[in-house]
Amino acid sequence: MSKTFGDKFWDEIESHSKKNKIDDAFEIGKVTSEGPLTIEIAGLLLYINNIYINPYLLSWDESVNVTTSTNDNHSHTIATIHHESKLKVGVSVACYGIEYNDVGKTYQKYTVLGVVE
Repeated sequence: MSKTFGDKFWDEIESHSKKNKIDDAFEIGKVTSEGPLTIEIAGLLLYINNIYINPYLLSWDESVNVTTSTNDNHSHTIATIHHESKLKVGVSVACYGIEYNDVGKTYQKYTVLGVVE
């Protein structure tokens, strides 16, 4: 059975928690590009291959089954709700470092936990 995003997230946190060399692995980053997605943390540019992202922060479609009506002659059926990406240029994001590089003394991979407003 395929693991959910949440299961993968916690597996990564647990597998890397013993490797963390910095007391606080939490950082605030800033989205610098949407396509391709780039996040900057203290001058370090992170690309899609260096970050794990909660899929609900990205653009996604939700299947629903909703029927609305104003009277017997007029109704609408909604099958899909489109959610826009929350990761827009300039948005700050909470990140957690999970892969530390002893040579560079920085984390090389991060998990994007959410948008900070």
